[in-house]
Amino acid sequence: MSAELKEKAVAGLKTTSRGTWSLTVNTARRFKILGRYGLAYWQQRKINRALARLGTQTFQALEQGEGNPMTAPEVNEAVQKAKELKEIKEKNYQAMEAIRERIRTSRVKEPPPPPPPPEAPPAEAMEAEKTEEAKKPEEAEKPQETPAQ
Repeated sequence: MSAELKEKAVAGLKTTSRGTWSLTVNTARRFKILGRYGLAYWQQRKINRALARLGTQTFQALEQGEGNPMTAPEVNEAVQKAKELKEIKEKNYQAMEAIRERIRTSRVKEPPPPPPPPEAPPAEAMEAEKTEEAKKPEEAEKPQETPAQ
């Protein structure tokens, strides 16, 4: 009895420690995602400023008489800068999704085993049921006697 109790206690401690470890690690991962959201906000502000600069430089190129303002070197540099910032932001969102996937996989538990298939009743039991069913209609056909009054 004492050995069983010790085994159960050890198993309980292992389960508790695994759960605590998983909770701690996943909480740290969630804080990492929160930090990446802050980074994404900051990156979006940088993108908005770059796009504003792009608009300003495009307008200035048009004022200077440029036929196609997109070919102006200043505008082209602003376009490249905006593209780079958007790519960096996209990588940040991909990193957040990778962290979320790690959280999902750490929580997944093995599915329970499938239930065993139902066993077919033995042939003797099936025949006994058939004979009982055959007797029932015979009893129903017998006329019931009414008490004499």
